[in-house]
Amino acid sequence: MSARKSPRHAGLFAHKLAESALCTDLASRACQVKVKGKLEPLSVYLWNSSKDQQQNALKSKFIQGLQNGTLDPTDFGGFMVQDSVYCFRCKESIDTAAEKEQDPTLKEFLEKRSESYLKYYQELFTSWHIIDPTGIALSEACAEYADLEKEVAETMISLYFIVAMIPCAKLWPWLGHQISSNPPTKFGVYEIWVQLNLDPSYDGYKKLDAIIDDAYLVGAIDKSEAVRVYNGCMTGEANFFNNF
Repeated sequence: MSARKSPRHAGLFAHKLAESALCTDLASRACQVKVKGKLEPLSVYLWNSSKDQQQNALKSKFIQGLQNGTLDPTDFGGFMVQDSVYCFRCKESIDTAAEKEQDPTLKEFLEKRSESYLKYYQELFTSWHIIDPTGIALSEACAEYADLEKEVAETMISLYFIVAMIPCAKLWPWLGHQISSNPPTKFGVYEIWVQLNLDPSYDGYKKLDAIIDDAYLVGAIDKSEAVRVYNGCMTGEANFFNNF
């Protein structure tokens, strides 16, 4: 059992990012726009536009197996091995985005994210006896997800990589809420993993939501591009869960 908290909880260090000169400027300019008319926040639009993918993830064999205690240990192991290699690839994309970024605080945020991904996948490599991640064949779902993040990192400004981080950071606690009950559901041997990774109380994504909301209001990011990235990553999450 690999009971470790995934680094995909992208709210880590986000409080400091929100205080950066870039984000403070975005917030100040966005405030001037907000007083001119009440607009639906981009983060709300993006979340609502991906409800089908959210339900697809919830109904996956993996999540339902966690909830009802029928998840095959082989499938859990397959998920963890794939996730470790996905995080290996995601770190490379984060490094690409960080190298391009000029704002020092956003750059530092991405570098911190890279460090957390490195620590996580190295621990999983040790647990699952992985020496060479390139020798592991990624599923089509996992590969497509990693490829999309690579494209975002290489071809778009780093604010879009923030957009790409939010689906997972927001979906996982939502899934935790959906599969919890009163009294609390017991997840057997997966209890610790669920507590660490599907914590319904986690809200670190809210800082990132606020950043992209402000960025959209001042024209720093395009809505259609944000939708493509966000929905693509949410689809990646859903397909990943449905791969087992």
